[in-house]
Amino acid sequence: MNGLTDRRRRVGAGSSRLVWVLLLVALAFTFVGCGSKSTASKTSQSGFGVDGAGGQKGGTITVLSAADVDYIDPALAYYQFSWEIIYPVNRPLYGYKAGSNKVIPDLAESDPVISTDGKTFTIHLRKGVRFAPPVNREVTSADIKYAIERGFSQSVPSGYAGAYFSVIDGAPTSPPATPKPISGIQTPDKYTIVLKLTKPSGVFTGALAMPLTAPVPKEYASKYDNKKLSDYGSYQVASGPYMIENNAAGKVAGFGYVPSRKVVLVRNPNWESKTDYRPAYADKIVFSEGFQDPNVMTKKILGSSGDVNGDSPPPATEMRRIMSSSTLKKQIFFTPASGGRYLPLNTQKAPFNDLHVRRAVAYVLDREAMRKTRGGPIDGDIATHFIDPSFTGKGFEDAGGFTYDPFPSTNHAGDVAKAKAEMKLAGYANGMYDNKPQVVMVADNTPPGSNTAKVIANNLAKIGMKVKVVSVTLPTMYTVYCNVVAKEPQICPGVGWLADFQEPQALLDATFNGKNILAVNNSNWPQLNDPKINAAMDAAEKIMNAKARYEAWGKIDKMITETAAAVPWLWEKQPSLFSPRVIPAVQAWNGGVPDVAFMSVKAGK
Repeated sequence: MNGLTDRRRRVGAGSSRLVWVLLLVALAFTFVGCGSKSTASKTSQSGFGVDGAGGQKGGTITVLSAADVDYIDPALAYYQFSWEIIYPVNRPLYGYKAGSNKVIPDLAESDPVISTDGKTFTIHLRKGVRFAPPVNREVTSADIKYAIERGFSQSVPSGYAGAYFSVIDGAPTSPPATPKPISGIQTPDKYTIVLKLTKPSGVFTGALAMPLTAPVPKEYASKYDNKKLSDYGSYQVASGPYMIENNAAGKVAGFGYVPSRKVVLVRNPNWESKTDYRPAYADKIVFSEGFQDPNVMTKKILGSSGDVNGDSPPPATEMRRIMSSSTLKKQIFFTPASGGRYLPLNTQKAPFNDLHVRRAVAYVLDREAMRKTRGGPIDGDIATHFIDPSFTGKGFEDAGGFTYDPFPSTNHAGDVAKAKAEMKLAGYANGMYDNKPQVVMVADNTPPGSNTAKVIANNLAKIGMKVKVVSVTLPTMYTVYCNVVAKEPQICPGVGWLADFQEPQALLDATFNGKNILAVNNSNWPQLNDPKINAAMDAAEKIMNAKARYEAWGKIDKMITETAAAVPWLWEKQPSLFSPRVIPAVQAWNGGVPDVAFMSVKAGK
């Protein structure tokens, strides 16, 4: 979504990582040294292990952000920032403690019982977990069944249901207009759910930690879901320690949720700590949105009138001040994001339906200049393929590690000669594009995304492409253009992806598998539909042995990279800055953003 911050999977194109403006070269050298493999985490605190230990009950935590959620509905939400809010409010079957990326039971009372053929998952639920008002009843297995089923409908077009849950027997191959029963989801009693798969899936347990498995009460939600597009998100019922502030009828829109302004979480009065692993220290959490100036945001956090950045990193000037202070630098944590940023090229539109034109783009891009728009080496390593270093031991080496680069250039600055040679192979006699058709790029209208788009446009001009840049807000870039197949332009610059869980499939399946191209809420931005790659993914999904599975996805990574359907350019690290009045905790599994269910206000603050 969208730290890369726009979720989790989708990460902010410039979105939330607003003004990570250029750091001075001296700054990069001072903090992290030079070279393509330099990492902030080597000389700075890592977000792993930052778990909020020693917290105190009570108080209000304020999270500052530039952008809004993509969706407030747990089945639709797929931005990194959105999941900061979705997880404290909802309880999937499995989840994560702060500072860790290890999947643990949440609504489930234990690990799933998996049949010897890998095709039947039996899960027992915790007893005594209750929905917030106005439903006020115990959560049952039927609520999980309905939650998964609704994600396959046209009215609730989940961005990942097809990628991870289509292996369930009876899952729709063509989405029904509204939620319909799925035969492979069985509920033998109210505390047991059985998931029957059509084939083994080595990553299915990881997928069970996604918000799609958070319970939804059918008797309450169906009236919202039985529409062209569900508005259940505006009336959603919490199962977690917090709920979005609502009115007596359960409406959150206009109360606890005011788009682009705020999301207010208050305690779920029906939550009991004995059924949950999260301490939920704070009484109230306010996500205050619209902080377009990261200088203001950073100063508020350092001055304790805000407690943590929800999406945007500190700007260069403030970062220098923070990192040069022995006191302030204790308040910032850098977490390697499991994923990265890349430039998708729409393979269904000319000229990028031609492999050689795409390869020309891969050669001509100055990835170092692109990285500088986000801060230089302190922001991460130059990416040359998709499985990133956070997957060391889990597919990174199988994908070529730091050495694999099919489109190399000196200092990653681009190779115009090789790019023009590819253009000639595409039929352009002088190696220069004739602008028929014109290339359109829809970009974020604020830095750093807008700055990245300028670098890309300047690079493409070197091979004759006079790019038309359409500048819009980040949410508009995604939800109106890049995520909508019929409206997607040739280029969506600076987008990024975070793994949904620690499996290479979670980086590559939803984003490059032809079967996962969706009319709306689409994440296969290049609309890549390569039969050989699709078949390789289908085979890899069935591999239960972890080592063999990682090897298979490493090979697939290389196959995708060599299509140049998308050009990777940054393996990013997310900085989270905490005020001195709070005890920090991060969602390490979500790229290092704050984990408000584990954060707390210090005693006396």
